[in-house]
Amino acid sequence: MNISTRWIREWANPDVSDSELSEKLTMAGLEVDRIAPVAPPFEGLVVGHVVSCDKHPNADKLSLCEIDIGDGSNLQIICGAPNVRKDLKVVVATVGSVLPSKLKIKRAKLRGVESNGMLCSESEIGLSESHEGIIELDMTATLGENIRSVLDLDDQIIELDITPNRGDCFSVLGVAREVCVNYNLSMPSTIYKAEQKGSRPFTSKVANPSECAKYLTRVIEGVDNNAQTPKWMAQKLLRASQQLHSPIVDITNYVLLELGQPMHAFDLKTINGDIEVRSAHKNEKLELLNGQTVSLTEKTLVIADEKSAIAIAGVMGGMKTATLENSTDILFESAFFDPISIAGIARSYGLHTEASLRFERGVDFNITRQAIERATELVLEICGGTASQINECVDSKSLPALEPIEICNDKISRVLGFDLEPSWIESKFTFLEFEFTTNSDNSWTIKPPSFRFDIRIPADIIEELARLYGYDKIPVQRLSINANISKSSQAKITSNDLSSSLVNRGYKEVITYSFISNEMHELVDPNATKILLKNPISDDMAVMRSSLWSGLIQSAKSNIRRGHHNARFFELGQCFTGTLVEDQVQKIAGIICGNRHESQWAEGEREVDFFDAKADVEALLFHSKNQYTFKTAEHPALQMGQTAKIIKGNKIIGWLG
Repeated sequence: MNISTRWIREWANPDVSDSELSEKLTMAGLEVDRIAPVAPPFEGLVVGHVVSCDKHPNADKLSLCEIDIGDGSNLQIICGAPNVRKDLKVVVATVGSVLPSKLKIKRAKLRGVESNGMLCSESEIGLSESHEGIIELDMTATLGENIRSVLDLDDQIIELDITPNRGDCFSVLGVAREVCVNYNLSMPSTIYKAEQKGSRPFTSKVANPSECAKYLTRVIEGVDNNAQTPKWMAQKLLRASQQLHSPIVDITNYVLLELGQPMHAFDLKTINGDIEVRSAHKNEKLELLNGQTVSLTEKTLVIADEKSAIAIAGVMGGMKTATLENSTDILFESAFFDPISIAGIARSYGLHTEASLRFERGVDFNITRQAIERATELVLEICGGTASQINECVDSKSLPALEPIEICNDKISRVLGFDLEPSWIESKFTFLEFEFTTNSDNSWTIKPPSFRFDIRIPADIIEELARLYGYDKIPVQRLSINANISKSSQAKITSNDLSSSLVNRGYKEVITYSFISNEMHELVDPNATKILLKNPISDDMAVMRSSLWSGLIQSAKSNIRRGHHNARFFELGQCFTGTLVEDQVQKIAGIICGNRHESQWAEGEREVDFFDAKADVEALLFHSKNQYTFKTAEHPALQMGQTAKIIKGNKIIGWLG
């Protein structure tokens, strides 16, 4: 998930730099894959006003512009953009300015006429690839003001790699909660309540309360869907890698990112009668918003009017009821769908949506009303209209049960290996929004909040305390163990022997997933039988691995991305070449990259090569008294001329390259 640090700081603003904030989030379990500025560095760009715009006397496609930048003297600038015109506020690169491309703006003559600067497009200041026209600024922008402050370009985007168990963090609200917990900040209490002036009734019912325990709708009439999405909202959406659509759709996407609650807007005039949440009829057809027509199965939960299905619940809406530019009356939906019911539905139809991503992991069932109120507030502010009352269908018995968890301080100390102060523990319970009571036997009874689906057993609570204390701060203790050492057979080579051999040569053992992407399978082992999973967790885990190389490559890439360029990894694990148990083969594989040795004064740096890898393989094979040979060969995953097959007798037992 991509999100801007400015947006996070609107909710939680610790007195630390963005880089320190990202490091803190990573150490707390929300791994930051990347942090990058929204715009590259540049100097000398200011707001200007086009006072006049005339045709260049010697060129048909150039314009001669007079630009006021607020310093009392207007600039003459020649511009070739098709959208330049009088009374426009623009981005002006004055003489001496330096653009991201390192181009320094100088006085120049174009077709015999002097030009004292440049009017900039988005591509010229590094905002996007768009170069079809110059940037048109808001007319309220102050002349001469620095463009970085006008366009809020001193913002940064963090890319979060959120684990599946932390569905609560797929929103600004969720990330802000984590920031508050880690910096001991109070979470702002925001209550949304839109003005209700309409009274149009609308009826909805739920036929499957076990799959949809909460379903809220609201009618808003008289909206203007031709209104412009405000720039502050558009900026946040774009920086979160969301495309802009109509204001209504942009608002639902905004609430999704802000609060983590997926919503949908139907064109009310296209709905036939009442709405029902039900199972699809066998072979019922539905044209989705992406233009795909699907044949629904009876296991699929749908939103339907009195005639047909109009949306796949928790996944995607239908084309028939989509809000368009001429839509004036809309119906908002905000619901809680059971994660188990939604899981796999999107993938079964080849779909992957922001809504299904969140519903599959669990959405806070106590935020559905706040989300619809927030969306209504924004619609009334941006598009106008009249909001009616909220219609709510709730089956309390089908909502997730928040069972209390008992945990004692002794168990926390025993698992962590050191003692935590009870006062510190209780302060963290408060910041985590856990309801708790302190018992007389030095234990606690805890009830997790509705947004924490991952807190179910005492071990989950201990994990929370450990990550908030800091894994890097847990004291190191010497391990002691009593063991009987048995005699080992010199003739038999065990997996431990192989592992120890590689560890002694500087390798670290990794354990990677047995599931890989189709692309990775085609890259590392295209000739092997491909074993596809029927219901994969994601597209990146759709194929059973036939080679250990895929996981090792990903591990090396991940370490290089984090600045660890010298890597020696190996893995010992099962690979899958067929559907039978005997088709599961145990293999060992390794990868090396970077320099042969860590930097030191006594020896220069040298990158590892083919022969370094070959030496490690020979050391591994030394444990066997069998004879092996290396022969030059070709492999689709390895570099030509740097590849060898390892042969025992007449059988290929391995590859090197």
